[in-house]
Amino acid sequence: MTMFDVDTVNVEKKLQEIEDNDLYNFMKKQGYSEEQIKSAIRNTHLLDAINRLKEILCEPEEIVSILQKDGWKKEEIETAIKSQAS
Repeated sequence: MTMFDVDTVNVEKKLQEIEDNDLYNFMKKQGYSEEQIKSAIRNTHLLDAINRLKEILCEPEEIVSILQKDGWKKEEIETAIKSQAS
């Protein structure tokens, strides 16, 4: 018998899906296009990933390298980092 529920592992993913759905529904009601909504959700995921990495890493180059391995484009990572700085 395990000490935790196996579904606990998927809690973060489920929470992200709920947040994505909430943002989707809100933006849809505001009249945004599907493309704009998908872009906003993707940018939110990128900014969340950057912030998590900033908590443990000091150098932006390390953040870029890790996120590139996760499939993000260098340009979009750098743009997101710059937008946070301003």
